[in-house]
Amino acid sequence: MHVRELARVVLVLGMVGAPSSAPAQATKDQARLIFTVSAGVITGADLWAVPAQPVQFIVPADTFALTRKIRSTLGVSFAGTYFPGDHFGWGGEAFLVGLGYEDGCRHIFSSGRADVATACTSIQGATKSATAVSVSTGPIYRINSRSSFSPYGRANLGLLFSSQSSIRMVGQFPSPEGAVDLVVYDDDSESRVAPYLGLGIGLTAAVAKGYHLRLELRDNIMGVEKVTGATPEARTIPPHEVVYKHLFSLTFGFDVVLERRPGRRY
Repeated sequence: MHVRELARVVLVLGMVGAPSSAPAQATKDQARLIFTVSAGVITGADLWAVPAQPVQFIVPADTFALTRKIRSTLGVSFAGTYFPGDHFGWGGEAFLVGLGYEDGCRHIFSSGRADVATACTSIQGATKSATAVSVSTGPIYRINSRSSFSPYGRANLGLLFSSQSSIRMVGQFPSPEGAVDLVVYDDDSESRVAPYLGLGIGLTAAVAKGYHLRLELRDNIMGVEKVTGATPEARTIPPHEVVYKHLFSLTFGFDVVLERRPGRRY
């Protein structure tokens, strides 16, 4: 389902759940302090491409065309939100993201060395698992807070901590002593800290006293290092910069309401 279609579904569900002015609707309690556990899917994105990278010190050198993309993955979040009033609140969240990569390699010039060709083959389709955590905080605005269904929007700003280099790329070829690494791009650090921005819309549904279900669609804007060009030879740190990627997530959550404001009767 397209991201825009998912957004429409969330908004339509919110309008369907909007309360009428009937007195019975006004007697429902209002959640004030909420803790949430959510899980869902996160889309991937293309990250970088280098059309011609020499990988040997000899001339003419074997040349690879290289690509890397961010894989679609799963995510889990832990959040807390406090509402001092009916609509505006403030929340904090830790969002655990499997920020892994998938690589591509095409051998565009070959000197005939089988070991270099094997290294390119090992890069093609290789996947790398990684863990990233965004820690963020920000405002949230809800409507129909005393209704069974309450739509909301949020904006979170924070930092993304990742454990896998998005620059380093290594192929392998066999030798009598075992597998040998061909380091195409190196990196001076496997971990990174980058800005994070999350913009989301969602809907909560009261399923029992003190418990809600939650559906949220979010644009996770993450800072990731991108290779911006080839190097004269392999085994060096390539030119790179931070780019901001839009990774959309759809999550389902479970709320525990620890503080409630009693509803009024008319």
